[in-house]
Amino acid sequence: MTATVLVFLKYPEPGRVKTRLATAIGPDRAAALYRDWIGVVLRALQPARSRVTLVGYHDGGPAERFAGWSPLVDVWRPQPPGDLGDRLAAGFADAHVYGGPVLAVGTDCPEIDARLIDRALELLLDRDAVFGPATDGGYYLVGTARHLPEFFDGVRWSSPHTRSDHLARCRERGWSFGLLPELADIDTGDDWQAYLERRGSSHDPG
Repeated sequence: MTATVLVFLKYPEPGRVKTRLATAIGPDRAAALYRDWIGVVLRALQPARSRVTLVGYHDGGPAERFAGWSPLVDVWRPQPPGDLGDRLAAGFADAHVYGGPVLAVGTDCPEIDARLIDRALELLLDRDAVFGPATDGGYYLVGTARHLPEFFDGVRWSSPHTRSDHLARCRERGWSFGLLPELADIDTGDDWQAYLERRGSSHDPG
């Protein structure tokens, strides 16, 4: 059974993506950066494609708008309406039909790579779930070894409590889980500056 990786991405339209970052650097620059990150993340995941089905789980328009990235994914699937929990639940339910573990990653963390996918899948060999903690209290990766009904219920999405709520739910339901190394999403101007500093640059090259 092949694992499935859902890559959450939005069409990089100014004013509709990375709005908190846009308050610091402007909507056009924020959208341009986000466009770059989509490519960075998808290219970094390519070494895993022999072991996983890479799904471009898209929002912000039909699959045709994302055609430039088509060589980097195996299939496109539209995200349904609803909050993040609704969209994750729908994507996981669909993917688990085909068997094998399911992972989801975002495109807000350019430091995601195929090694993290491999490590997540290793953890799921003997655990029910896996999380890649983000420094803002959420996560950059989530996965389950099998379909877990109501796994995404009872979580305060897009908040500093997202990860703690979800881990508490796992403990409540008796689901075992593993954790990957902590990484940082880029949501604000400070996040972007910190990322540049980690890469050895003190200013935005764009």
